[in-house]
Amino acid sequence: MRQGACAVGFTVACEVDGEAQELYTRFIGEGRHGAMGYLANHIDIRRDPRRLLETAEARSLIVCAFPYFTPDDTREGCVRFAAYARGSDYHTVLRERLGCVTDMLAQEGYSARICIDSAPLRERYWAVKAGVGFVGLNSQLIVPGVGSYVFLATIVTDAVFEPDEPCRLGCGACGRCVAQCPGGAIGPDGSFDARRCLSYLTIEYRGELPEGLKLGDCIYGCDICQQCCPHNRGAEMTGIEDFRPREAVVSLTRERILDMTRPEFGAVFAGSAVKRVRLDGLKRNARQGG
Repeated sequence: MRQGACAVGFTVACEVDGEAQELYTRFIGEGRHGAMGYLANHIDIRRDPRRLLETAEARSLIVCAFPYFTPDDTREGCVRFAAYARGSDYHTVLRERLGCVTDMLAQEGYSARICIDSAPLRERYWAVKAGVGFVGLNSQLIVPGVGSYVFLATIVTDAVFEPDEPCRLGCGACGRCVAQCPGGAIGPDGSFDARRCLSYLTIEYRGELPEGLKLGDCIYGCDICQQCCPHNRGAEMTGIEDFRPREAVVSLTRERILDMTRPEFGAVFAGSAVKRVRLDGLKRNARQGG
């Protein structure tokens, strides 16, 4: 029962291996997470997902990848939103789609929790362990034959499942994303500095944008490291209607955003991930671009 997933894998709930934990500790210690302070919270749970259930010790992780790709057909004079944000909020969509799975587990007497990048869980790490895909140089999870335009959702449960083999593929010496990242956020070794990333700066960062930063027509997020990735050359339009672009979003101009009132913002972005940036943040981005 995939509910629209393009890949599903199972893995055993256990501690994150030492090397992966060291890389994450270094990422936080060097401040490369920027103002996303929540990434430094609950380190013990990020290290060991068995603690994620309230009433039992987790024993398995079910990792699901859902495709969201839609062609970038930004119209002349309109601003550009990252592909994942053009449709409905994936948190709500995927939670509804996976609810039937957790209901089935509950009927069998098991505990289960759906995690969609709001819990302290290393989603991409576990996606690799479950054989769903591999982490590219751009830190995106790449599903073989599908690409990186996927949302990850994980069900943590005390039910036991036969684990899949981990994915052992990789990017090799490609490096296109390293060369084309506009902020130089991606290192040749696959390291990542959020403070240089346009997605972080236009969405997560709440202060004034760095002087001289060029956003162009980008208003929310950035897809450049995905657009140049060879694994996305054959990406197919998502079959999940909720992830298709909303006319009210993709038809927005810079002037329309700068004149937008809070009620209008709430109406245009109802049920959208874009609400995370708030109206003030969206207007800040609009002023910086162009």
